[in-house]
Amino acid sequence: MASPKSKFLDPSFLRKLERLRILARRAFPGATRGERRSTRRGASVEFADFRKYEAGDDFRHVDWNIYARLERLMLRQFVEEEDVRVDLLIDGSKSMRFDDEATKFDFACRTAACLAFIASAGHDMVGLTVFGGESLRRISAKRGRAHMMALLSFLESIGSDQPEHADSSHRPHIDSAHGSRVESAGRPVDLASALRRYHQLTARAGIVFVVSDFFDSSDFRRELKLLRYDGFDINLIQVLAADELAPAITGDYALVDSETGELCEITIDGRAMQAYKAKLAEYTTDLETFCRGKGIGYTLLSTTERFEDVVLRNFVQSRMTA
Repeated sequence: MASPKSKFLDPSFLRKLERLRILARRAFPGATRGERRSTRRGASVEFADFRKYEAGDDFRHVDWNIYARLERLMLRQFVEEEDVRVDLLIDGSKSMRFDDEATKFDFACRTAACLAFIASAGHDMVGLTVFGGESLRRISAKRGRAHMMALLSFLESIGSDQPEHADSSHRPHIDSAHGSRVESAGRPVDLASALRRYHQLTARAGIVFVVSDFFDSSDFRRELKLLRYDGFDINLIQVLAADELAPAITGDYALVDSETGELCEITIDGRAMQAYKAKLAEYTTDLETFCRGKGIGYTLLSTTERFEDVVLRNFVQSRMTA
C-alpha cells in the first residue's frame, strides 16, 4: 500500500507499520476473499478438517492415505481466506479533551490512524466511530487507499474540535467533507450507549478497537460482554495522561469534574496522593482482569511516552498486532 501523507504518520514510521498486521483471536466469515482465516471451508493451503466423501465431490481433495488404511473416502477441507471488518471506536468526551498541550484525544486519534493504516495495508475493511458529548459520528467500513485518506483527513480535522454540544434539531446529517454520518442523540453519549448503538448498526461481527480513558460511569462492561457473545473480537486501548498517572500537585484545590461539572474541594497531601494512585491502579488492574477473563484484548498507553515506541511495543505485547 502506498504511504499516505498525514500529520499523524511520518514516512519512516509508516515503513515500520507496514510490517505489522491486525491479529484476530477467532476466524470470521468475511464477505469477500481476502487474507484472513474464515469460518467457511475453501481452497487455501491451510488444512482445517476431514469430512466424508459425497457424490459429486472433487476427487482431487480425497485423502488417499486414509482410503488405503480404512477403505473410506474422506475429503480434506481447507480454511478459506477472506476479508475482515476492523472498526475503530474513539472516545471524544470532555475527559479525553482535557486542556493540555497534547490531549488524550489527540493521542487516541493518532492511535486510530496507525490501526487504520495497518488494517488497510492488510486489505481489511476499516470503519470509524467517534462518540462523546451528544453526538455519534460514524464512517462506514470500506477498503482502499481513497477510503484510508478520507479516514486520515477526518481524524486530523476532529483533533482540534471542541467537545460536542447539544443540537436542538436532533437530526442525523451527512458531513460531506469527510463522508461521515453524524447522529445527534439528544442526550450524553456515554461508552455504554455508544457500544450499544455500534452493535445495532453493525450486521457482521469483526475486530473492534475501543480507544478511551474508560473514565465512564455507564455499564459499558455489559455491552462489551454482549458484543463478545455475538462474535466480535474486542480490544480496549486505555489512554491516560501524565497528570492522571502521576499528578504533581499539593495543597488545597477545588476540582471540577470535566464531564459533569461537579465541584469537589480537597486538600492534596502525601497521604491523599498515595490513596489516589492506589485507587487508579486498582481501577486499571480490574479493567485488565475483566478483559483477560472475557477474551478481550487490553493495553494501557501513556501520553508521556514516545508515541511510536508505545504503539510498536504495546500492540505487539498485547497481541493486537504482530
